[in-house]
Amino acid sequence: MKWPAWEDAAFYLQEPAEMYASIAAQRHAAPVFWYEPAGYPTGLWVLSKWEDQRFVGSHPELFSSRFGFAIGDASDPSTVIRQLPDWAQKKIREGNLSPAETRRAIAHGKLSMGDPNFESLMISDPPRHGQIRSILMKALRPSLVRSLKPRIAEIADEFIGEIEPDAEVDFVTTVGRIPAALMTDLIGVPREMRERFIEMASAQMQAITIDPKRDPAEAQRINKLVEEFHSYCGDLLSDRQDRAGDEDDLTSIIAGSEYDGGPVPHGMAISFMHTFVNAGETTRALLGFVAVALAEHPDQRRLVAEQPDLVANAIEETLRYYPLNWSGCRTATQDVELGGQLIHKDDYVLMAYASANRDEDVWDRPDEFDVTRSFDKDHQSFGYGEHSCPGALLVRTDAGIILERLLARFPDWELTSEPPRWANPFLQGLGTVPVKFHS
Repeated sequence: MKWPAWEDAAFYLQEPAEMYASIAAQRHAAPVFWYEPAGYPTGLWVLSKWEDQRFVGSHPELFSSRFGFAIGDASDPSTVIRQLPDWAQKKIREGNLSPAETRRAIAHGKLSMGDPNFESLMISDPPRHGQIRSILMKALRPSLVRSLKPRIAEIADEFIGEIEPDAEVDFVTTVGRIPAALMTDLIGVPREMRERFIEMASAQMQAITIDPKRDPAEAQRINKLVEEFHSYCGDLLSDRQDRAGDEDDLTSIIAGSEYDGGPVPHGMAISFMHTFVNAGETTRALLGFVAVALAEHPDQRRLVAEQPDLVANAIEETLRYYPLNWSGCRTATQDVELGGQLIHKDDYVLMAYASANRDEDVWDRPDEFDVTRSFDKDHQSFGYGEHSCPGALLVRTDAGIILERLLARFPDWELTSEPPRWANPFLQGLGTVPVKFHS
């Protein structure tokens, strides 16, 4: 059995059974494995077990996020340098950087929006990480998320009510539009700008996912959309700052927040707005996989339709079974022994979430989709510790209410053709999900 090619998008696009068999083979034979990706200048450690990943996530003092968070950050700089801003290109070309410092330059460059002084939540460590995250969580606080439930149900009923029974529709552009509609409303984007705004924000996510094989024309298209996104968000933030106290949307919360005794820096504020959009896009992707999973397992769908208290569990099982994020990376700050292997200071460590979510030591029958499964131990699909997904509660709440409203209207649906998947070494999603809903 050939082991996973973690850096290769094609690996994730093969038949899921084959992919997970490959992942399991590595997990069983070498749970802490030194891997040398094809075309990469240095190797990295792959952690396949749930317990080892939890250890890394709970010890930021031993495993730093400053030096990259995705496998693409360890790419050969010559293959990705044109995807970076001028200041990062200059730093890399000047040389004299260690492998960890090079990863830092790539990760920081792709997140920085052109500003070398930009501080990113994704590549920061405590205590700075906590300071940055506290601003974001002010907007995503549990009380606010709970207050959104009636609005989520209202928008869900509006969109679901437009679906005709027994007609073929694309789940992604019907039900999947609900989270995006909610998030753009919460951000304060006018309805007529909704689709363009989502397209721009999606480009921002593609931009931070460094891909050595990205076509130059595609990279140019992405960069143009990212520039539009930054410009539009900047205008929206300026408007909210000028009208302080007059609006109560998420943009206004960020515009009115303080950081180091002053306004939130421009780039950081825009990154927060992208996090809000990403929560909607994450929910859209998650719902697509919910639709597929419950169509492929009609017995499980009937169970959830008959027992609505299983909706939350069905969401968790989908996240475990179809993780949206394949992996996350850290850098060792000192020599650490893990799983019988010595990880050296500055070594890059990849936590294979897709593997941990099917770890036999944690999950009974891990390759089965079971909405009644116990989640005494959480899956790894939202990460763990300091860098767990800040929008996880909103994603869970949004997806749960939408699924509950959908099942109340359409307890039965079927796939009309195989949904095309897309994947890169960091994320996966579904292009379309052709379905027929039956009342």
